[in-house]
Amino acid sequence: RTVDLLLIPEEGRRAELDAWLEGSVASEQVAVRTYEMLLQMNRRDVQMLLLLVMVVEGIIAVVAAIALAILSYIFFAQRKEEFGILSALGHSRRWLVLRTVGETVAVVAAAWLLGAMICLAGLVAMQVGLFAPKGMALDFGNPAPWVSTIPLPLVIITVSAGMVIWMLSRLDPVSIIERRS
Repeated sequence: RTVDLLLIPEEGRRAELDAWLEGSVASEQVAVRTYEMLLQMNRRDVQMLLLLVMVVEGIIAVVAAIALAILSYIFFAQRKEEFGILSALGHSRRWLVLRTVGETVAVVAAAWLLGAMICLAGLVAMQVGLFAPKGMALDFGNPAPWVSTIPLPLVIITVSAGMVIWMLSRLDPVSIIERRS
């Protein structure tokens, strides 16, 4: 049968107890788990979890980038005359790109803020209903979870800007004006 023992070293002698347990007690019949071993296992598990989350976020970003490229193409195609007229009136391609990117940034920022507010409401509900009764607390001031949400909006803005730059490089304002006449 399994017997679990917990050994608590005298203050300042943990390393000595760990070395003795690993050298003298550990065997095929006895499993020794020291604080350092458990800490390393926990760190390895957290790193694997973070890697998994990063892979999933990467896949989501690629799918979002592809979908956004298609939507940007449709968006530009619908506003091609507008861009052509503005270009013919003397607005530079740089100005047109900045205008479009500004529109995209405004929409993405509004969506990110709405998503953050919904997430924050869910976290507060979890804190009140789940964690607080167990004596635990969520750290709402930790920037790491919020920073991890930034790559997706950046991908969206970058792909949108890239698609508009590519489409504007192929835009011929003269032909658009001639078609309107």
